[in-house]
Amino acid sequence: MGRCAIQPAPVIGLPRLRTLTAYPGTLADPLEISKLTGLEFLELGPEEWRTLLDAEAVPRSLSAAAIVVHGNQDPLPIVDIANEILALWDRPQIIQTVLEGDLGPLA
Repeated sequence: MGRCAIQPAPVIGLPRLRTLTAYPGTLADPLEISKLTGLEFLELGPEEWRTLLDAEAVPRSLSAAAIVVHGNQDPLPIVDIANEILALWDRPQIIQTVLEGDLGPLA
């Protein structure tokens, strides 16, 4: 089953639009999101977030954000994106801790 690319342009003029969720790879142009000035919650895939962050186009009206990840992806690049989003609002970063040790024999 294929996915088609959607364009947020038809909803740009809706002043009461507060939430937008888009599955990874479904937005034709993620930068159009910057025109949605009333957004409070935005849920996007990592590539779409990267596009917004690189263009400094993350809507400043956001109160919350989510990164949608499908499948088995390395979590560290996702944490990096989340930390960049948090930094835009001077919020505490996600702490990464590496634990090393012997967990014993495999059962």
